[in-house]
Amino acid sequence: MERMLTGEMPLPPARLPVRVALLRPDELPSLAVLRPELGVATFRQRLAQGHRCFAAWHDDRIVHAGWAAPRAAWIEFLDCAFPLGEGDVYQYDSYTAPAVRGLGVAALRVAWMARHFQQEAARRLLAVVWPGNPGAFRPLEKVGYRRRGSIHVLRLGAWRRVFHSRSRSRQ
Repeated sequence: MERMLTGEMPLPPARLPVRVALLRPDELPSLAVLRPELGVATFRQRLAQGHRCFAAWHDDRIVHAGWAAPRAAWIEFLDCAFPLGEGDVYQYDSYTAPAVRGLGVAALRVAWMARHFQQEAARRLLAVVWPGNPGAFRPLEKVGYRRRGSIHVLRLGAWRRVFHSRSRSRQ
């Protein structure tokens, strides 16, 4: 999925009062409460690689977070690299606490992040969504992402081939 970072970037309302912000390193333990299966060490490694985490806070706890990689991208669930061009930012690992899903928090965070990278002169945001997770498409499409292609990985033993296809632009 692709979101060009041009024009006005409105912030959609969430049906829950949240504060969206770039996560600071000292706030990583708060993120580990939301994502205990990953842990602070994983988050520190991501930050060391230049990735950034954008979080939505409600009642002094993180209820949603998503990561962005401005240089090199890796798709965990496909176990493959994703090529980024100049000015591209890869958005990944978006997660919302079950109690606040469907309240617009993810869309608000994605839009806030898009504004952030637009101000940094990035050209576009990219995201790869597992087709078996249809709920993950909605927040992205709500803030202007469009489906633009597919990725397929063919494996045979240690041999692997990655295929990228780009669909034509839809108006």
